[in-house]
Amino acid sequence: MSLPWLVAARGLALSVLTLSLTGCCGQFFKGPHDLGAVSIAPDGHTIKLGSTQQFSATGTFQDENGATGDVTAQTTWTSSDPQIATIDASGLATGVAFGTTTIKGTCECFSAKATLTVGTENISLDSIMISPADKRIISGNTQQFTATAKYSNDTTSDITTAVTWKSSDTGVATIDSRGVATAVSAGTTTITASSGAISATTTLTVSLVSSP
Repeated sequence: MSLPWLVAARGLALSVLTLSLTGCCGQFFKGPHDLGAVSIAPDGHTIKLGSTQQFSATGTFQDENGATGDVTAQTTWTSSDPQIATIDASGLATGVAFGTTTIKGTCECFSAKATLTVGTENISLDSIMISPADKRIISGNTQQFTATAKYSNDTTSDITTAVTWKSSDTGVATIDSRGVATAVSAGTTTITASSGAISATTTLTVSLVSSP
């Protein structure tokens, strides 16, 4: 094989390898401004026939403090059943017929889902409760938190994977999109679960050794 062909073949192989490493986001080694997760809100709402519901998307970025930001405008929105509810490019859903559909928001590689029901009354999220409350764990251990939604019709549901989780001090503990906190060093941090404008908090205290 001649030298030019050899150089071209090596270049092609390197391009294929680079493509396989970067993945769908175009980033393999992620920087602080790259997206790490996305969540959408609200989840579990019911709207009347012909009414609308605005959805929002929140991105969690890769910086060390777990910064979040509104990525609604950068998100692609779809409805699993447009005959029940449609959704436009801005995240505004419209009830078309009675039933339940799944709203999906996709930003870069990341996606999240929420249910939307079209019924005879409007039902909205009233509050969120985090459990366990005021937990203490040892450095290096993990803790699963859950988020429970309470709706305006007094029903509840588990929305742990639908909320946006945040730790106020990632030097003490981090928390991922599933609500799993990892203790890093001694101290106390505030854990927040939010869905749109509704949020709840609890504290997580990390110690180097178990308390007597």
